[in-house]
Amino acid sequence: MSKILYACSRHSHFTAGTKDRLNDICNQLVPDNIDSPKPHVVRVKDDLAYAVCMNSGALQESEMSVLLGFLYEQEAVSWNKPRGCCPNGNYALFRAGDNEVEVVSDCVGTRTVWYYKDDEIFVASTSQRALVMFIGSFEFDERVIPWMLSTGSLGPQFSWDKRFNRIPVDSSLRLDRTTWSLSVTQTPIEYSMVERSEEDHEKLLVDAIRKTVSSLSVIDFDRWLLPLSGGYDSRGILCFISNTIGVPSNLKTITWGLDESLGEKGNDAFIAKELAVSVGVKHKYYTTNISPEPLEFIFDRFLFCSEGRIDHISGYMDGMNIWKQLHDEGVDGIIRGDEGLGELPSSSELTVRNMAGCGLCSDYKNLESFIGDFGLPPQEMPMELRQRQGEALYEWRDRLHQEYRIPTVLASLSDIKYSYLEQINPLLSRPVLNAVRSFPGHLRTDKYMFKKIVESVSPDVPFADKVANATPRDILRKKECVDLVKKEVGSSYAINLLGDEFVEKIISGIKVGRDEPKRKSMKGLVKSFLPLSIKNRLRDTVVRPTVDENVLAFRVFMIVKMHKMLSVDAGRVSGVEHHATNEAPTAAS
Repeated sequence: MSKILYACSRHSHFTAGTKDRLNDICNQLVPDNIDSPKPHVVRVKDDLAYAVCMNSGALQESEMSVLLGFLYEQEAVSWNKPRGCCPNGNYALFRAGDNEVEVVSDCVGTRTVWYYKDDEIFVASTSQRALVMFIGSFEFDERVIPWMLSTGSLGPQFSWDKRFNRIPVDSSLRLDRTTWSLSVTQTPIEYSMVERSEEDHEKLLVDAIRKTVSSLSVIDFDRWLLPLSGGYDSRGILCFISNTIGVPSNLKTITWGLDESLGEKGNDAFIAKELAVSVGVKHKYYTTNISPEPLEFIFDRFLFCSEGRIDHISGYMDGMNIWKQLHDEGVDGIIRGDEGLGELPSSSELTVRNMAGCGLCSDYKNLESFIGDFGLPPQEMPMELRQRQGEALYEWRDRLHQEYRIPTVLASLSDIKYSYLEQINPLLSRPVLNAVRSFPGHLRTDKYMFKKIVESVSPDVPFADKVANATPRDILRKKECVDLVKKEVGSSYAINLLGDEFVEKIISGIKVGRDEPKRKSMKGLVKSFLPLSIKNRLRDTVVRPTVDENVLAFRVFMIVKMHKMLSVDAGRVSGVEHHATNEAPTAAS
């Protein structure tokens, strides 16, 4: 696990008690299904202190400066001094000088860092729970409610606690220790086409990927794995490892999904195994079938590890057993294929936002009246994420993916894995993203250039057209899921927090069982042959999207459970747990 908390005190030095407190916070972040956690790293010196929970080896320390993550630099860089270089890598960086503390996020915010400051203390962490425990109080931010309803996430700016702020992507947050003031400097994400031939564009991207992948030669592949699907991204990493540093004899790939997926042709699970064999690497398949544990344990552990940042439950219905197994087997980390190489064609503002996972309540037919009907906080896109003057739709589309989806959605999914091990994303290195940002739009659309490159280096193994996991809709319509969600959402705690009319509205829409399959009408058959651009326009103007009612109920379930969890966390700092009851304070408290 790699979650970090870094603190600076204004007027007094930290004591030995602070070290014990930080160690206890780390213990509270360890999932309940880990029997023998890796050791924590806790450092306290004068007015500075930090703690890293279950260090998996992706940690560099220099006095009281610390870098958590992985660098793709070919040579050693001086990363430990404030206002120094911002190295190429996937990391959260904390560095201290005599008069300044600086926190640096990487070029697309692959690790989200939250921070809090008052007159006496500055604290930054990749864990909101750690911040709540360190401060010893929790103040719920109602502004997350509409974002959770429409996106299943906390949205582009907010946290569960109204006092916490999020460090933007590719930015530096500086604390002046003399004046006790904060400043933020951000490098904006810019797409600016450079005139080159298509061959030169291709060469630029190939060279950037090779340069990044070559830095992986320092990894101990006995302790690092490559998750492999049947698509392009992880396949591309595997092929570039093979062509750049050679296939290490100890390189292992893994795939996970339902039992039945492994034998289904065209499925991620089936194709990944075939691909691994063709390249000559060991491969193992882990199943994500529902754990035999009580469902409440599974949901609670998911929220514990994700900190309620994302609603993507379907890949974790095994109760995190995959990640427990990998931790217990001594795996330090995984090499993921998250990327920012270009998005699908988009025909409107609505398509762009929904594709990035940034839909508003007003976009959905069954949510458009929620804010007015139930007095929820207003919801709008931050100015910096809106389409800029003169910015083409395809440029905004790809910028929104890098500036919103990666640090909000993908980083949230990474947080789940960080509860057990480390993770890096070579396709999110700065040279790779800089190359892509210089492409004309058609070379990015649907990852055209990257797919062309991967197809040229890939073995003759087909690409998958089916996923290996169950859909959230199918999972959340199972009777046991419905019963559990109804019980929590209908509790007095939820009613006190959200209001009885809101709760009644959510519960009334929940369904049990799958819908009966409908015969495809002539209209449906005609629509299936339409180009994607026409389908997008129809969806934007004629058939407005809706959020599945069971998915919506699960998102409300998450809000209630996280309010409970963080309220309990607030009482842990003194060593006394304040257990949540069936009565909740109102949101305003």
